[in-house]
Amino acid sequence: MACKAKLMIPEDEKYEGKPFALSHTRTAITTIKAKFNTQQLQRFEGSCFGHLLLIEDLKWNSQIVHGLLMRKADPKTVTQVNGIKFIVGNKLIQFTAQQFCLITGLRFGKLPFIPKATNENCSLKRKYFSSNKPATLSDLHTAFIECTDDEDALKLGMVYFAIFVLLGSEKHVLIDMRYLKLAEDLEEFDKYPWGAVSYAMTNASLLRAVCAEYQRVKVPQKRKMPKQSGKRAQTRMRSGRPREYIIRGFGFALQIWAFEVFPALEALHFTVHEDNRHIPRILHWRSNTVARFREVMSQVDVQLLRPTDIEKQQPYWSWGDDDNEEEIVELFGDEAEEKTGTSSEEKDADVEETATLPSSSKGKGSVNDVRSLKHQLRSTKDQLESYVVQIGGLGTEFVTWKLLYRRTV
Repeated sequence: MACKAKLMIPEDEKYEGKPFALSHTRTAITTIKAKFNTQQLQRFEGSCFGHLLLIEDLKWNSQIVHGLLMRKADPKTVTQVNGIKFIVGNKLIQFTAQQFCLITGLRFGKLPFIPKATNENCSLKRKYFSSNKPATLSDLHTAFIECTDDEDALKLGMVYFAIFVLLGSEKHVLIDMRYLKLAEDLEEFDKYPWGAVSYAMTNASLLRAVCAEYQRVKVPQKRKMPKQSGKRAQTRMRSGRPREYIIRGFGFALQIWAFEVFPALEALHFTVHEDNRHIPRILHWRSNTVARFREVMSQVDVQLLRPTDIEKQQPYWSWGDDDNEEEIVELFGDEAEEKTGTSSEEKDADVEETATLPSSSKGKGSVNDVRSLKHQLRSTKDQLESYVVQIGGLGTEFVTWKLLYRRTV
């Protein structure tokens, strides 16, 4: 039975956009490294955030993120919403808490009670935020930079990283003062489910990210061109600039997830996968070149993201051996075409455009037009078996893509 999922934004209303990540990753990490002495930095590296110091040079790829968000499924048309769902080709995939955990290596779990920070019960507030005036991200930055006490600086640095990187927002936004109280006990701070908090904020922002009502602007409408002209519809705002919007929380997690589930991004050299022993997965990727909107939208092949046995043994993984929740749901045949709003003409256009994209290894020969691609995926203990691309069909010629075979878990 075919899934009834529909796109939130129909194919003929999709537009070019430029999301900005409010996770101040590079700024925060650079500031922390400059502020801390050797001992403080070693203690930070041993904390729950230590591994994320290695993402200082991670680049934000707005077009890959926007291209994925343009495929977001309408929540009203999907069941069992455990995370944001996307329609990619004829498949329905989802970005859930488990996926976020595998990418970031941050803990999940029940949020413990944290008392409200006051001048009486919290020395950090009393020393650095004594007034009754609410503190903003900018105020926290100033307090951290000007702090001269080594122990207090470490505690403020932990809060600084959490708020600026994992709970990214505008710098005029008020901070949750309870985190100052939590930081007074660094052992408890380290056990706090920061993954759950960061995911909740990121997920909420992604759900609203391409909603015109939330952005309070009208979605740029494509201009209808005469069929004989052969010109593409306009997908930009009248000013000629892509529509801009923001992603709060830790948007980099969605970007790295896209790197994992879209194997063609690596094959087309938009991303680089580095084989190393680092855990979690965010430490294995970097952006290479900036993808264009049309190139991202043409990708239709996806693969599952499953935890390895090693990842299941990590302290941040709390789901045990249950990794069957993230299945790919397939939409079949003409009904799938109708449900997703993708016409046969648009599919043909995608195939034609895809054939012109640069490949990691272009063959001299060619094959028939592809009507379907099936990936045989099966999970083993530490790796996913090599998937086999079965090509069949008829029609026009196109350039064969050689997908890179790499270790996928």
